Amino acid sequence: MRGLPLQRRHFLAGLGLAACTRQNGASAPRRPRAAVELYSVYDLPATDARSRELSGIAWDGATRSLWAVQDESALIVRLAPNADFTRWDFAEMVHVTCGGPVDLEGLVMTKDGFIVASEEGPRVIEISRTGQFVREIVLPERFRDARHNQSLESLTLTPSGRWLFTTTEVALPRDGSVATLEAGTRVRIVRIDRETGEIDEYAYATDPAPYATGDWGVSDLAAVGENELLVLERGWTRYRGNTARIHRVTLDASTSCAAIDALSAATPALTKRLFVDLGQLTFRGLPAPKQPQSSPLMDNYEGLAIGPRLEDGRGSVIVVSDDNAHDNQVARILVLAVRT
Repeated sequence: MRGLPLQRRHFLAGLGLAACTRQNGASAPRRPRAAVELYSVYDLPATDARSRELSGIAWDGATRSLWAVQDESALIVRLAPNADFTRWDFAEMVHVTCGGPVDLEGLVMTKDGFIVASEEGPRVIEISRTGQFVREIVLPERFRDARHNQSLESLTLTPSGRWLFTTTEVALPRDGSVATLEAGTRVRIVRIDRETGEIDEYAYATDPAPYATGDWGVSDLAAVGENELLVLERGWTRYRGNTARIHRVTLDASTSCAAIDALSAATPALTKRLFVDLGQLTFRGLPAPKQPQSSPLMDNYEGLAIGPRLEDGRGSVIVVSDDNAHDNQVARILVLAVRT
């Protein structure tokens, strides 16, 4: 199975480590760059229907562009950036035909086409480059019990192309409650071996909910290596707006939970480290938010992908917001620069 070039794999491995380790040694004469910085921000035109409800994303190095799914229209759209990522333009669209209703939330590219995750079902489906159904990847039966509208939100593929990951937004009913102020929600990160079909599951606990009301859960994953992931957690609360954080985890066999019928607070969960809190990033010149937000940068961030190496040598991570087709939200693309 063809994956990414070896040079690209080394870049991804460095990306995951550099952003989460503290540098030792004597102080530099000038203030060093932060491990993760906001490189560019672009708001897609609200009048263009292709901007609506963008969710899962995948970077295409061959065409230097970003593919994104629209979560209720069964469409995949391609976005091409300019040289410094300060503008993105729409290109072609792919109409997805999957033999049944879909609510597309996750997306990865393969050498032959795409794999999509649908909250409806839930389903994980391989499709051709033209959007035609190829096959369905069968998930463990328990995932059919996922909470309505809080099912599969994520999808990512490792650099080798062998391991596919997805998870639900919040815990399955058998595994516990949604996030509260006191505790996060426990989800099962599913790892699918595309060569053998073998499936494993790893317990992951989100942060506690930032507020007593609203929602909080996992909206996407991005593989930075064969056994390392970035996990995007995000939520929304009325009158306070959105919160979004990205964490990094390394898979640990001790947290495998495929054989556990129901998770509990005692079930070992993956150890995570904060990669970046999007609410703490700053960027000059942003318009005032259309609804209450803790920062002008914040909106409903749902899509996460590893991007290309930037001109200054740093790695990149791309984040996209879903405007939910609401006029008081914005479809926004962030490019984060990561010291490697």
